Amino acid sequence: MNYKRIFTPAVVLLAALAAAPAQAASLSYFLDQSNDLPNGTNYAVVTIEDGVGGDIDFTVEVLTGAFPTPLSNFGMQAFFFNYDQSINVDKSNITSVNPADWDIKENKNAGGGFGKFEFQAKGTGSSRTSLLTFSISGVSGDTVDDYAVGNAGSMGEFFAADIAGYDDGVSGSTSGKFAGSALVPVPAAVWLFGSALGLMGWARRR
Repeated sequence: MNYKRIFTPAVVLLAALAAAPAQAASLSYFLDQSNDLPNGTNYAVVTIEDGVGGDIDFTVEVLTGAFPTPLSNFGMQAFFFNYDQSINVDKSNITSVNPADWDIKENKNAGGGFGKFEFQAKGTGSSRTSLLTFSISGVSGDTVDDYAVGNAGSMGEFFAADIAGYDDGVSGSTSGKFAGSALVPVPAAVWLFGSALGLMGWARRR
């Protein structure tokens, strides 16, 4: 058997993973809790990742297919998050907000029993979106982990959102509060790492 052909890809993969930074470059979390719809469904996903020039980039996406009967003007109308108090962040550090008519406020209650958060990004009037993006700029030494932090409410979730414009089919409710801190399953690279280890073990047995 040609062991070199078996071991070479595994060794290359292991070396690449070992050379990667220990600090996570990207984290994603599901919002799977609600005060209106059943818990345990993934209603939105929040991704925090390293951006350009030391920025931290946020992407918040509403998973429309998880909602019963989306109506006209369905979407997210507010998003809430925190930061680690060991770093210094204020609303002037929150840049490149899209949609552009959304504003940043500090120390806002998300409602729905999910408590108060350090920051709120909110649209004006009926401005709603299924995709919100923004960046944290000019904060020295911050990482993606600094923004995956429990809130001051009893639920302790990392993030919350106000989503409206659907018919729940039961009570006639058209809006609700959603929150969560459920980590999205690990990236494919980690599974490849496990596969490489398994392949090496198989080769040794052979």
